Amino acid sequence: MRVAIAGGSSPTLGASIVCALLATHGRYVPIVLSREIDGRSSNELGPAYENVETRHVDYHSHESLVAALRDVDVVLSVLLVPGPEWVTTQVNLLRAAEVAGCRRFAPSEFALTSWAQTRVDILEAKNEVWRAVQASVDKGHIDAARFPCGMFMNYLGIGCPDESKRAEALAGFQEGPFLIHLDDHDSPWVEVPVRSDGTFPELTMTDIRDVGQFIVAALDLEEPWAGRDLGMAGDTLSFETLIALCQRHVERTIDIRRLTEQELQARLTSMPSHEFIARMECQLSLACAQDGSVVSPTLNQLCPVQPTTVEQYLELFWGSGPGKS
Repeated sequence: MRVAIAGGSSPTLGASIVCALLATHGRYVPIVLSREIDGRSSNELGPAYENVETRHVDYHSHESLVAALRDVDVVLSVLLVPGPEWVTTQVNLLRAAEVAGCRRFAPSEFALTSWAQTRVDILEAKNEVWRAVQASVDKGHIDAARFPCGMFMNYLGIGCPDESKRAEALAGFQEGPFLIHLDDHDSPWVEVPVRSDGTFPELTMTDIRDVGQFIVAALDLEEPWAGRDLGMAGDTLSFETLIALCQRHVERTIDIRRLTEQELQARLTSMPSHEFIARMECQLSLACAQDGSVVSPTLNQLCPVQPTTVEQYLELFWGSGPGKS
């Protein structure tokens, strides 16, 4: 079964899914879709991609996409396209998958729930794409699902003290810290968006590497995806538990910085409209304070995947932290 991964050359989700597909030893065959302007061959993407076919496509050309998908059974997107063209690119990929006769489709939805995305300006585009996907499912054109996974656990790897483990901890992740700042080894701190009653919310975290395993498990499902949210969770825990685990493994006192919804809203109001990333992070914090950071673990219940927990992750990558032998 051929599985095309749009954006499959990415070092994070692309690599996770490609590696998981390769681990099925031919049961699923990954095909990387890459923009022609990328210009890299699969050999240049690293040893894991040595025998992976790369098909160069123009996401604004229906003919190019249909030709690339003619012999493909499943299309998975992990595209990260900033700006308004993101919706166009995703819908173009969907329409081509329909015409090419692909059986299943998954848009790039590896993040929060649809409710949380309505609270974040830049992520609302994901819901626009999903409405197009659902319409296609309803008409019987394709089977589809989206795969929310919560916050990447790999944020906890930023600042990993063991240089030999750092690349593995990040799994290609290159973002800066968000909420959890363990990279400040002298004075680590966690920013907690508290609920309206002052209590700490929960959040779902998933290791990037486990996403690929969950996707393979979803491909194995005989029942239709049926336009569902097939959520996955490496771990769902409260901020109290998260902070306690970080403190135990980092062996530093964690400074807890509480922020109320009112304080977050004031911060958001003061931000210039062009500061997209800062606004997104603030809106994500607000969604978290309203319990929008928890993903229902549907795939965990349907599939025999044993994902990495936060405690296991911290033990692996912070077990030899500052001051430890």
